[in-house]
Amino acid sequence: MPSFASLAIPALYQTSRQFAPRSLAALRYVQFSSKVGSKPEVVTFEEIDTLVQKKDKDVILIDVREANEVAQGVIPTSRHVPLGNIQEALSLPDKEFEARFGFKKFNKDDEVIFYCRSGKRSGMAFDMAKQLGYNGARNYSGSWLDYEAKAKSPK
Repeated sequence: MPSFASLAIPALYQTSRQFAPRSLAALRYVQFSSKVGSKPEVVTFEEIDTLVQKKDKDVILIDVREANEVAQGVIPTSRHVPLGNIQEALSLPDKEFEARFGFKKFNKDDEVIFYCRSGKRSGMAFDMAKQLGYNGARNYSGSWLDYEAKAKSPK
């Protein structure tokens, strides 16, 4: 007959997995969404849709996909800085950034939202920005796939 421990341990492990966050983005959402007076660091489709409809110039939307992916479609109002250039780009002086990427560099406290195809690369860009002191950085974890699917669906 099997021991109690051999039966109980796997059951406890299975139960704990049910309540574990499914992704690092979900964990970040739980950790940071409770800050008083600040926005959650994970952005929803509804927020992105509102930004696009209002053409909000105060929020910078950065697409971190490669150029060939960007050619397939973008979220309106977004700017392009490939993930491979993010760390260097965020460290560039303002004038050099503008000359290289074609738009004015944002400040460390400005709201900046990163997105990619599915959320993985934008999460990496978000992490780099946070490490470099960009306190207004946020991540659209649904990214292009989420936006494309929901923007085309009837409301």
